[in-house]
Formats: sequence, structure tokens, C-alpha cells
Amino acid sequence: MDIVARFFNPDSCDIHLNHGDLLDAIWSWIGVKAEHRQKVAELLSMMGSLRPQSSERKSKWVVIRRQLLQELNLAEAVVNRLQTVNLRFCGAADQTLARLRGALPADKLTRKALDELSDLFTYLRVWRIEKHVYIDVLMPPTESYHRDLFFQVYLIKENNPGSLIEGALLAVGGRYDYLLHQMWGHEYKTSPPGAVGTSLALETIIQHSSVDFKPIRNEASASILVCSRGGGGLLVERMELVAELWEENIKAEFVPTPDPSLTEQYEYANEHDIKCIVILTDTDVSQTGSVKQNVQLLGIPRWLDALTLGMNCKPHHSSGHTDT
Repeated sequence: MDIVARFFNPDSCDIHLNHGDLLDAIWSWIGVKAEHRQKVAELLSMMGSLRPQSSERKSKWVVIRRQLLQELNLAEAVVNRLQTVNLRFCGAADQTLARLRGALPADKLTRKALDELSDLFTYLRVWRIEKHVYIDVLMPPTESYHRDLFFQVYLIKENNPGSLIEGALLAVGGRYDYLLHQMWGHEYKTSPPGAVGTSLALETIIQHSSVDFKPIRNEASASILVCSRGGGGLLVERMELVAELWEENIKAEFVPTPDPSLTEQYEYANEHDIKCIVILTDTDVSQTGSVKQNVQLLGIPRWLDALTLGMNCKPHHSSGHTDT
């Protein structure tokens, strides 16, 4: 989304989310047989670029319904359930997740899929990517190995005021842990790592963008690794601080695991040649819920020390303790 936001207003982009296990649960709940699912998915993809709950998507459903009945000879009861899913279980993420939990059987895979979607939406909210995020349980993955979370990003333009036209696909992606598991050799004693990939439609982005493309000068600058010690990993707090550093045009990152050890985080900094580490710890949480920062600077310019400690980080308060 950071790349897309450089060319388009984020409010003009829709993010559609789904999960492979959730899609399987929906097929079963509707009653679509395994041999029909591919054909049904192809027909449903006709409305995939349209915003859930929009009048345009509801109009497209009329055409799809007729084809499901006449061309695929699906039972009317099955088609009616498909319509129910489209109307009730495709929409704004927070509302749709609650409805899905109440309607679907609480088996292990379905519960895990809903939990992962809920966690993802929480993380997107931390990074202020919460507008126009939709759960589309009828959206099939673009790749067969996307068996877990997957997404599609569309550029939505207004044809007339208040009337949306079909969206242009800007990006697709998802987790491909399944593919790694298939390729992981038995000689490896550890489990394969998680993996996620994305594809950008650069030609589409350039075609629809009104931004002038200019050469970008890649200036060397120090990066900050936001770490945690204790507190169960403080993942959300790390993400919040990274987001605020980005807003100040400061390069920052964090180890993308829920609860990494301090050793793992130091090793990550060393491997990525990161000289500045900010450590968040739960032992310094104040009564207001803010988290103090212990900043360690490893041979980087002193101006970054002052910049980091003096920056206005709203949910956080610097302890002012610096090790060099």
C-alpha cells in the first residue's frame, strides 16, 4: 500500500481479503460440490473488482445468478445461499467477521482462518490502513498455492458522483506457506518459515496514475530497528512506533514475528547492518499505558540520537536513557 499510495489517493483504493480455509468453509456451507467450484468461482469473479455491498455489485449479481441457474444448472437453493453469502458475508471487515463467526461452524480450520483475518485487520488498523478494507469470502485466490490469507487491491474510480465503475486491479498476493511445505526437504530439521508474496500491476499503475514520474535519488541514511523485551513481544506497540517513524521519513523496521527474543533481534540488526535499536519494554509502562524507549546507538551520527529522542511519538515516551 505504501507504493500504491505514492500514486493514488488511498481513499480511492479497495483492499479485498480472504482466506483459503474460509473459502472452503463457505463452499461447504452453501452446498457447492467440489467439481462445480472452479466454474462457480469463474462466474463470481465477474463481480470481484466491485466493492462489496455496492449497487454495482448487486446489479452484476443478477447476471451471474441467471448464468449459475441456466449454464451450470445449480439448484436454486444453492444459488439462493450464494446470494445470501454475497449480501451478508461480504463487506466491511469488522462487521463481516462478526457475522461469519456467528454463522459458520466453529471447527478448527474455520476458527483459525477467522482469527488470522481478524489479526490482519488489527495490524492494518495500527498502520492506519483501515478504510475500504473488505472481506470477500467469494473471492478465489489468484494462485492455487495461496491456501491461507490472500488479498487483492483495486483502484476504484467514480463514473458519476456516487456511482462506482469497475475497479482496476493494482496488486495481488498472499501467503504461500503451503508451497514451501511441499518443497521443504526432509533433511531440514526445522519447520519451513512462513512466506508471503505480492505482485504489482506496474503497467496499470502507470496507466492510471496522474503523478509525474521522476528519478528518485537513493540517499544513504541510517535505519532504526524497533525491538521489544518482555511483554509478550509488544507487536502492536512495535508496529505503532515504526509507523510514526515512517511518518517522520525515518527508515525503520521490526522483526516480523510476534515475540522475538532480544538475541534474535540483535542478530537481525547485525545481519541487516542496522546501527540504531529502540527497545520497548513492558516494565516501563506508565499508568497512562505509554511505553518507555531504551535507545541504543551503535556508531551512528549523533544527530540521529537527538532526532530519535526528541521526536513526538504520541503513544510512547522516551526514557532518555542512551547507550553508545
